[in-house]
Amino acid sequence: MFELNFIAKPGIQAESSEASWSFLKKSTNSETESTPKSSIEESKIYGAHWKDYGIIAFAVIIFSVISLFVHFQPKVISQDMVLTQIIDLIIESGYMNELQWMEAHIRPDFVKVTITTSDLGFLQNFTQRYHKEDNISYEIFQKHKLNYVTLNYPWKGDHIGGNIEILKTLADKTAFSNKISISFTNNEFELQGQSSDIISYLLQMADNGLIQKFTLSIQHLGSGRFYLKVL
Repeated sequence: MFELNFIAKPGIQAESSEASWSFLKKSTNSETESTPKSSIEESKIYGAHWKDYGIIAFAVIIFSVISLFVHFQPKVISQDMVLTQIIDLIIESGYMNELQWMEAHIRPDFVKVTITTSDLGFLQNFTQRYHKEDNISYEIFQKHKLNYVTLNYPWKGDHIGGNIEILKTLADKTAFSNKISISFTNNEFELQGQSSDIISYLLQMADNGLIQKFTLSIQHLGSGRFYLKVL
C-alpha cells in the first residue's frame, strides 16, 4: 500500500510527515475483531421475538388440545331430561304409526331405549334429531325385516339401591286407570297397565328421587299395554 502527499510542498520529504492522506487502514487498540454492536443488538431483538413466538405457539397448541378434549367429551345430560325423553317416546309411540316402542332399560351406569319402525328413512331422520340436539349415541340394525334403533343415554344411578316396600307405598298414592296389575316381592316390583299408568308411576318415582336407586325395565306388550319391572 502507499501514502499520497497532496498537501506538502513538492520535493523529497522527511521520513515522517503528517501532511499526507493514507490509504492504509491502521489498526488501533480500541478496535477489535468482535461483532459490531448493532449486530449484537439486532440478534438480541430477534432472539426475543423468537421467544415470544414460541410462547404463542405453545399457547395455541395447549388451547387446541383442550378444545379437542372438550369437543370429544360426551355431553352432560341431566337425569330429568333423560326421563323426559323416555316419556316423550312412550307418548309418541302411542299416536305415531311409524314408531313403535320396544323396551327400555335403566341401570346404574346407562339408559338404553329401543324403538322400531318399518320405514328406514323415517328412522334415520328420527335419530338425527337426537344426535344433533343432545349428541346421544345410537345404533341402527335390522331384525326380521324390521328396523330398530337403540338410543344410549349417559346415566349415573345410585348403587346403594332402594327399598321395594317404598315402591308399593308409592303405588298406593298414584292415580292409575282401572286396567292395571301390580305385584311385588321382597326383591322386585311389577306393574302392567296403559302407557299413562307407566308414565304416572315413573313421575312419582322421579319426584321422590327413587329412579336412581333401582334398576328398571319397560317393555311394550302390544295393544297399548306396557310392563314395568323394578329391581
